[in-house]
Amino acid sequence: TWQPKLLFGRNEVAGVIDVLLDFSSCLPTRGLTGPADLEPLHTDLQRMADDVYFVRGRMHSTPARSWFERTFIYYSRTMGIVRVRSGDSWDLVLVNTIRLSEQGLKQMAALGRVKHVIRLGSFHGVDDKFYLERYQAQYWRVAGMEPADSLPTSTELSAQCSPIPGADVYQFRDVNFPEAVVLLPPTEHRAGVAITTDSIQNHSSVFDRDNSWLVSFGIWKLGLLGAARLGPFWMTQQVPRVARETAQEATGDMQHTKLSLFRPQFEALLRDYTWDMLLPGHGWPILTGAKQAVRASVNDQLPISEAAKL
Repeated sequence: TWQPKLLFGRNEVAGVIDVLLDFSSCLPTRGLTGPADLEPLHTDLQRMADDVYFVRGRMHSTPARSWFERTFIYYSRTMGIVRVRSGDSWDLVLVNTIRLSEQGLKQMAALGRVKHVIRLGSFHGVDDKFYLERYQAQYWRVAGMEPADSLPTSTELSAQCSPIPGADVYQFRDVNFPEAVVLLPPTEHRAGVAITTDSIQNHSSVFDRDNSWLVSFGIWKLGLLGAARLGPFWMTQQVPRVARETAQEATGDMQHTKLSLFRPQFEALLRDYTWDMLLPGHGWPILTGAKQAVRASVNDQLPISEAAKL
């Protein structure tokens, strides 16, 4: 099944919305292919930088979900498309897939051939099957990620084994649900690009036509509104069960546990790689100043003493 079991109760309205925002990409159940059964709603393909493109689309709930979810819960997703030279032609690598309309597929075909699909986060992948079957593409997944039912055998993604030459892969450690960041190297025409899924998002406005009003409220309530914000519920769900239970018994909150687990990892992402553009799985790309924006979010959401800030 695509749907992971969440590790604690969700009684507050904001918590419910965050669950749906961060994890509804894994909704397909009961044999359905999910939102792919509905008419795809998305923008045209847009060029982000040299050989990097994106599409923003609307994620609806599936017919298998409740009336409430189908009516009031939809939100934006962003698919990354990386173009790689292959002889005299171009291969396309899709990350955080969104099923496109026939018109969108024609636009994508003008860029090259779909040859690879990367499942970068455990809570995304509902539309992978469409591209794997249509284009017979090679499937890639993050180390430790459970293979998806009824999909082709996948290849483990790493810096040493990747469909994108020169790309680095930073994988989050000691988490419940594997997720990574793909880091495209800088070229003479663009800065380095960090491609994320749920770990870092970029919601620039509550007035986003691809987010329902309920989801927009959740984005604001949870502190996700702003440049390059860290996924708050994503971090909470990623804390291992033993650490979660220990933290709740000792202090009643998770902030210290999240800080000790995630701040060093985000610091490494900022320190050890060269990038200044962001292509998130939710929200809009950041074309310049992305690393500084992530640094500000780390200091705000995972704060330590002023003297020790990044």
